[in-house]
Amino acid sequence: MSIHQTDTRMSNRTLRLKETVVASFCEPAREVAARLREFSASDWQKIQFWLDASGIALYLLDRLATLKLQHLLPEPVLMRLQENLRSNRDRTNALFEEAVAINHALQQKGIQFALLKGATLTPDSVPDSTLRTQWDLDFLVAEKDAADTLQVLQDFEYSLFAISGMTWELKAGTSGLPDIADIYKVRPYRSLEVHLLPTQHDGTGNRQQDQLTRARMRTIRGETLCSLSPADLFMQQALHLFKHICGEYTRASWVLEYWRHVSARYSDKAFWREVKSLADDEPLADVAIGAVTLLTTHLFGEFAPFELTDWSMNRLPSAIRLWVETYGCRAVMSEFPGSKLYLLLRQQLHAQQKSNRGHLRGLIFPAHLPPKITHGKTNKGLLSRLMQYRAQANFIFVRLRFHVVEGLRYSVESPRWQRRLTGMTQ
Repeated sequence: MSIHQTDTRMSNRTLRLKETVVASFCEPAREVAARLREFSASDWQKIQFWLDASGIALYLLDRLATLKLQHLLPEPVLMRLQENLRSNRDRTNALFEEAVAINHALQQKGIQFALLKGATLTPDSVPDSTLRTQWDLDFLVAEKDAADTLQVLQDFEYSLFAISGMTWELKAGTSGLPDIADIYKVRPYRSLEVHLLPTQHDGTGNRQQDQLTRARMRTIRGETLCSLSPADLFMQQALHLFKHICGEYTRASWVLEYWRHVSARYSDKAFWREVKSLADDEPLADVAIGAVTLLTTHLFGEFAPFELTDWSMNRLPSAIRLWVETYGCRAVMSEFPGSKLYLLLRQQLHAQQKSNRGHLRGLIFPAHLPPKITHGKTNKGLLSRLMQYRAQANFIFVRLRFHVVEGLRYSVESPRWQRRLTGMTQ
């Protein structure tokens, strides 16, 4: 495995340990063991936050147990991972139970919907859903059913928190500043996103095929749930990963799950033909799938079939390919909350679409306050309100520091990137 243009702020040992964690999923036990023996408890302590934030910690525990190498972890690290796994099982079970209940309620209302991500990623992407770090539920819903969906979710004590385009964010309970120490635990507050899908009709007035018309019922953990079709599920996963590559932070676990999904479907030529057919109707889908496949190749080695790479990765625009090869692995190995180097990629995407790039300048250092992160009932006590105000103030400070530090780093890196682009075209 080769990591290109990694973050110079990261010590060599820290970077090598992160590389070892990623390599453990694709290298044989003997090589993984040899690499793990290089590192001390102190080295593991330095990547503890990254393991949790990247979503890869519990996957690593499971992988080392499969290789019978968990004894090579420092005992405090092993004990912590095992405790987090127990907590995450409870959390995953609670999320799944709520997903099942909402699924049944939406069905009873005759609402067109499909459960997204989460439990539907098993078994191709996620061997065991209790290993996955999941923070909320996602549903795809027909736009015409938006009002009825909101009414159903209000019965589960959800209230509308924010609207962004065709996505509704809903919350229940009382929330504060997320704590990395609690990400595996059942929380007193819940989050859910509703992604609205407009209904399209052809020239004769007939409804066009879309993700909801292709959705199907699946048995997951003994329950019958409405899920995307296999090809739509893959498309949604790839586009979701690309969206985050085009944003501040990319979790390593998303790349690992994509690698597993492609590997599981490697020889299924009919599946890849269907994926290509869907991608042909989705703007920039070939670029998105090509970019995430190239990034995954840099992390895990060659893994994708010709039926996928031929029309995606192998035909990437040269500037997009250069960005992935220069900054892609850095994005995966970086610490949360990430960086602003994604703006260099967005510039190239806007150039591909010949669209206005003016709004990107506002992302370097936004002139507005960050969104509200706390949520709860208005009649709570004074102490509870003060805690929420403090959490919001801390969040504003964290975002301000991020914009200042990463904005300056972007300003330094941008001329270097332009020189690389110029050198590529000469």
